[in-house]
Amino acid sequence: MGKIFTSLGLMSGTSGDGVDASVINSDGIDYYKEIHNNYFKFDQKISENLHNLKGKILRLEDLKKNDKEIYSLEKEITLFHAKITRVILETVNKNIDLIGFHGQTIYHNPKNKMSIQLGDAVLLSKTINKPVIFNFRKNDLTHGGQGAPLAPIYHKLIIEKLNLELPCCILNIGGVSNITYWDGNNLIGF
Repeated sequence: MGKIFTSLGLMSGTSGDGVDASVINSDGIDYYKEIHNNYFKFDQKISENLHNLKGKILRLEDLKKNDKEIYSLEKEITLFHAKITRVILETVNKNIDLIGFHGQTIYHNPKNKMSIQLGDAVLLSKTINKPVIFNFRKNDLTHGGQGAPLAPIYHKLIIEKLNLELPCCILNIGGVSNITYWDGNNLIGF
């Protein structure tokens, strides 16, 4: 087993209704222990602004047309994440080594290897004084993926920890559904 990290993961999904937050201990390979899970609902203003903005961004060109609104909402969403991170840090009473920050997807086009998430990881890191890992979708797109789903490695760990019969699939039903397939040799997510 490698070094064990205590990490806080922050995830907002397609529904745009709030942030799921989880604190875990993990070596990133085969050790995983849940410490704390919570959901924080966006305030009505953020939720309305987010849904209005997403309705305006249907094509790549729409990002430029709405850049001021995007910048403003990105800052708002980042500060919301900073606020809930402080709450979690007080609640959990553990030293968090790093934070995984997904941000809020407003444009996703895997064919063109592009995915835009609202969330300023540098601002979040400075505000809470912790290292922040981000740009998960971009990294996946760069390496030939579709930028989603982001959870197959976690799903594989769950399948193995629960000793589920292989092959096994996990269906993640959200605003956009995705599936993970693990047969002991091939890990596939789409």
